Amino acid sequence: MSVRQAIHRMTVDEYIRTVHDLGWTSTELIEGVVYDVTPEFDRHAGTVMTVLHQLEDAFPHDVVRVVGSVQVSSTTIMDPDAYVIDGTFPRHPDRPIPIGAVKLVVEVSVTTQLHDGGPKLAAYAQAAVPEVWLIDPRPEAATLTRHRHPSGNGYRTIDTIAIGENASHLDATEVLSS
Repeated sequence: MSVRQAIHRMTVDEYIRTVHDLGWTSTELIEGVVYDVTPEFDRHAGTVMTVLHQLEDAFPHDVVRVVGSVQVSSTTIMDPDAYVIDGTFPRHPDRPIPIGAVKLVVEVSVTTQLHDGGPKLAAYAQAAVPEVWLIDPRPEAATLTRHRHPSGNGYRTIDTIAIGENASHLDATEVLSS
């Protein structure tokens, strides 16, 4: 006799209470399912900081974040590596940023390509995030895959750009103008 594995889904509110009550760290909620996320090491952190500075230059009238949660739906809340919030959006200090205020999401994937390019990317597309960058900073890849024009679970326009190891050759203003 085989035992069927059950998935117990939860809402964002239930997840936030559980994280607080149990002291969970390094998790995200996508479509009601809790996913563990991997520890972040120097390659990841350095790439995120490079992206932060590039985005601050490219979006001078908006807010660029590298920490904080974005609520995608009632069953999805994620912590993108970097994201741009519309500068005119009134933020609430004790709530996650709603996905409708987000112009651009960046996920840096050193070891999480399947997760970032799978359920996370699909959730961003379903929520109509206008643009998502998936960056693989490893020397053997060193690419930015730009996803634009959300449609259903995916994006209609996908471009891959060489950006150098750890995004050393990234020029966000140039990427955005292409």
